[in-house]
Amino acid sequence: MTGIDFFDVDHTLTRRSSGGRFVSLAMRRKLLPLHLLFILPWYSMTYKLGFFRLRRYDDGFPYLKGIPRAALEGIAEESFETRLKADLFEGAVTLVRERRAQGRRVILATSSIDFIVAPLAEHLGVRDVLATTLEFDHDTCTGRVVGLPMFRREKKERVLAFLAAEGVAPKDCSFYSDSIYDLPLLEEVGRPVAVNPDFRLRKIARERGWSVIDLA
Repeated sequence: MTGIDFFDVDHTLTRRSSGGRFVSLAMRRKLLPLHLLFILPWYSMTYKLGFFRLRRYDDGFPYLKGIPRAALEGIAEESFETRLKADLFEGAVTLVRERRAQGRRVILATSSIDFIVAPLAEHLGVRDVLATTLEFDHDTCTGRVVGLPMFRREKKERVLAFLAAEGVAPKDCSFYSDSIYDLPLLEEVGRPVAVNPDFRLRKIARERGWSVIDLA
């Protein structure tokens, strides 16, 4: 069976964080509290420096609790059309479309929330998305995550489980990512590709002879 090309989203396909774009617009639309403005820079800085730690807690994303699914999906769609679409690396979009034109199956594998990246997937013509999933009760968000956030080793485990169910060998697949956080999955596939890699991933990619792509 033909292999699969997996793509990370934030800073691989897009210049900025899809979640950050979503939260910023949600605050403007008064769905989320403005004091998040003082929290987001800290998370952004620790993520970029490679020190981000995702702690496990039952509430998941408590600020989203009680918000209807339709409202969240509406913000996600608006965020993509007005902000995230302009953040796309043209070269990354071309790469995705070239892979699809070659008959390859393309899947987004991201720690971002599924409904946030759904408009991006549709724009790229990508049917399958593996992402962090939130729990809904009668179409109202509980704020809790279904399972675990798709981050670091959890992303690797989710992708490997998906491949096993599809009968596809990891050695026949590629994974495109910018982040050292995705090293566990990059080490599993037959063709790891570092796209706009952070300094730690760039060093590892060069040492191991992996492909490196720099997009402007």
